[in-house]
Amino acid sequence: MLRRAAGSHDSLVDFHYHIGEGRGSRRRHQHDGHQISVTVGGNADMLWWTATCGEARLAPRDGHVLINPAQEPHASEWKGSWDCVGFHVNSRHTAAVADELGIPCTIAPVYDGSDRAVYGIARGLLEEADSDPLNCRLYADSLADFLALRLLRAARQRHLPADALTPAQLGRVTEYIVAHIDRNLSSAELASLVDLSAFHFSRRFKASTGMAPYQYVTRQRISLAQELLTRTRLPIAEISYRAGFSSQSHLGARFKQIVGVTPRRYRERS
Repeated sequence: MLRRAAGSHDSLVDFHYHIGEGRGSRRRHQHDGHQISVTVGGNADMLWWTATCGEARLAPRDGHVLINPAQEPHASEWKGSWDCVGFHVNSRHTAAVADELGIPCTIAPVYDGSDRAVYGIARGLLEEADSDPLNCRLYADSLADFLALRLLRAARQRHLPADALTPAQLGRVTEYIVAHIDRNLSSAELASLVDLSAFHFSRRFKASTGMAPYQYVTRQRISLAQELLTRTRLPIAEISYRAGFSSQSHLGARFKQIVGVTPRRYRERS
């Protein structure tokens, strides 16, 4: 089964997943974005080809990572069951990240890689695929930055840690978040408040708070949901939308992840 999940609001990143039997295609083709394929299960024998590296025979197992740069002709064919999560990262965004870091945007094909952090994200997205996790603009922005940095990992070994936002800048951003908590905020929108690029804003915000913008906003939304659950008798579905979640199930999943119980059980205990 092959399914493509929705991408971010401006296609900085999208993902698809393949579960079970398949064959692939020996037809040589290329993509506009950088392709990262993460094996999350199965037992397959694969023939993989790229214009730069030629042909390789692989036996991808859980955690195996393949990287194919944008515009790199490639083809693949496999026998057996291959469970895979694939990311397509916007090449212009990756080049912009490299430019902001002052490093070359050099990405080579990888046949036999591994990356525990990317693997963990792939597993998490697969588990939440039905809820369209990339619908959250801040999460999609953060994921695009993270994957771009992983693709540029070899070139970015020398980059310096980000400076924190000033107290005034941080206050301006956090006040705006509280005032617009029910909106699908983006990194670019928040960055414009302090005259920074979206990429540098996200790094400096994390240096200030210890959290990525989407993590901070999620916790603010959970705090608001807790307050509404305790102080009002509003239906949980209504609370979900007032707190900025896309659905009641979205609130339920994040609430239990952070608080440890479902919204309904939290209300009963309050």
